[in-house]
Amino acid sequence: MKHDQHIFKQLSEIRGLKEIQLVVGGFGFIGQYLTWGLLQKGLNVVLIARNNANNRAEKLKQKNSFANPRYKLSENNFDQLTIISGDLNKPNLGLSSASYRQLCSLNIDSIWNSAADMHYSYSNLQQSINTNVIGVNRLIDIAVTAKCRLNQISTAFIAGKAHANGIAIKEVLYRPDKFFNAYDYTKNIAENLIAESKNLEYTIYRPTIVLGDSVSGYTNSESGYYEYVKLLNRLKKQHVEIPIHLKYIPGCFINVIPVDICCDAILKISEKHEATRNQHFNIADSNPMTVDNFIKFNRNYFKLDLRQFIENHTSLSNLSEREKRLLKIINRMQNGPFLNSDFRFSSVNCQKVLGHPVQNQWCNSNSYLTKVVDYFLNQTS
Repeated sequence: MKHDQHIFKQLSEIRGLKEIQLVVGGFGFIGQYLTWGLLQKGLNVVLIARNNANNRAEKLKQKNSFANPRYKLSENNFDQLTIISGDLNKPNLGLSSASYRQLCSLNIDSIWNSAADMHYSYSNLQQSINTNVIGVNRLIDIAVTAKCRLNQISTAFIAGKAHANGIAIKEVLYRPDKFFNAYDYTKNIAENLIAESKNLEYTIYRPTIVLGDSVSGYTNSESGYYEYVKLLNRLKKQHVEIPIHLKYIPGCFINVIPVDICCDAILKISEKHEATRNQHFNIADSNPMTVDNFIKFNRNYFKLDLRQFIENHTSLSNLSEREKRLLKIINRMQNGPFLNSDFRFSSVNCQKVLGHPVQNQWCNSNSYLTKVVDYFLNQTS
């Protein structure tokens, strides 16, 4: 691939840039939208990326052309993008002592961290800690040294199991003792590290379950709901006619939000610099779709007999062996607990700064989810 010479630069070449937005995780699902949005504002964006970033940078441009018209950039916008080599999982981000000092001395206005290890299993806990905790601590050090703000992309499911029963998760710091998975656990540790750091200015953003673009359905994720999509599509192709049992609570909500709507809110909130100092923001739809409608959509789309599994002392004995196997597979999937819990969110800070709630004005749930699933299956077929 022919490299874009104006993008890949050494630290010494960008010392004169003003008000730098230093982005970590800028090639990720949320991170790329944040990168596009910051560039669209005319800001100087510096991405920290590992050495294999060349091809990913070209894809960042290519995806921008079709992901969402609101985020579409010109070539001139990309002139304000610089990529430097670095690794969040290494001391000093893998830089030499001299290069690290150069990094900290740049004119950094804000650090944006959307990098994350997305493994949910505790068997990968050390890997999650390396990125989601130790990596964040490294960014705290840079932010304190550079005297700039750290914008942390966290998760709305930060309050652990105790707040999965209809108790609203507020925009405050939590220190629970029980979590559903390693991702939420390590994100919570990171939030507390940030809040307890001296001389650090920060803003913490907490999205709910982020799915594809509201306009195109675009995604580059294969985790979470997309795991269900792959399984259900495979069962559809196999013409499976047996009941497929899911553990879910009728009448509760599935708190999904399109990636562009999520990033719209984050970018608009970030403009209110003083009002967002050391604050938490739940980026949650104020009118989420119900789990019942979510299940109904998937039932109709995949033409499968999806049913609620009601657990009692005889429930398993009434299932065939294949039904039991499918139930076990589905329960192991990443977002399993979020169907079988009652999560609710208070977004007072978010509404106050935006001047309005985040709502599903993107479209009704059926047409939106159809876009999401269609896009994913077209890309993976």
